Amino acid sequence: MKFINTLILGFIVVVTGKFLYEKENQPSVNERLISQFDKYDIIKRNSWKKDNIVDGVQVYSIRKDYTLFQSLWHLGKDKANVMVLTEGKEVKIDAAFALSQCNQLAIVVTDDDTPTIRDAVFSVFQNALAAGKDEEGVLRASGDVGGKPYSIFVRTIGSVLTFSCSIETV
Repeated sequence: MKFINTLILGFIVVVTGKFLYEKENQPSVNERLISQFDKYDIIKRNSWKKDNIVDGVQVYSIRKDYTLFQSLWHLGKDKANVMVLTEGKEVKIDAAFALSQCNQLAIVVTDDDTPTIRDAVFSVFQNALAAGKDEEGVLRASGDVGGKPYSIFVRTIGSVLTFSCSIETV
């Protein structure tokens, strides 16, 4: 009987140890997203900068500079964001570029590069541009993209026209 008890205890220790080891080695949501940004060839894995740790979650960010635009990407505790900064001189071109960045954000977070995702982002984007400015002077809209809450804000900060897209990651 002692042998059986020892065998059962050993089995419990091994299974518990394996479970805890696997749990510790699971990538975080943000680490998984960084892999997906790399997978979709949007932002390379080693380009991300580690920021603060918020409620036990490592936050990451990156700034990408283009000829006429800049985009700021942020992976936070429960959300991923991209903010596109433009000169605001060619609003149609600025909006088209911002829409492409917002699409990339949604594709990565949902891990789904289909017309359904792009159409959902376009719909929210279009609603934001059609909305009247609120008391803060912001055009805003939100909706559902791939089963996740998605928000878009358009505002002018100084002379910079900004488009901000945000999607929940959990």
